[in-house]
Amino acid sequence: MGKKKSLGHNPLAYSTRSHASFDFIAPSNEKEKEEKEEGRVHKETASYYLESPLVNKIKAMADEQDTSYSSIVNDILKRHLQETSG
Repeated sequence: MGKKKSLGHNPLAYSTRSHASFDFIAPSNEKEKEEKEEGRVHKETASYYLESPLVNKIKAMADEQDTSYSSIVNDILKRHLQETSG
């Protein structure tokens, strides 16, 4: 294989530090983000197998309520645990 010249430029071939400007990136307010997240409940990903008709029913409920599938599953599990634990 022969060496061919690139048709484009390599942005890594030269330093952009002298004229780089990141004005288009809004400053991050980490404190505001942390304050918002304090009120949130930590969530984890869980994998489980459900029967197909049950999944379809839950997805239909999510569509009707215009919310996510995982939100519906979370609400159903919370409700069940509250009912069974008193």
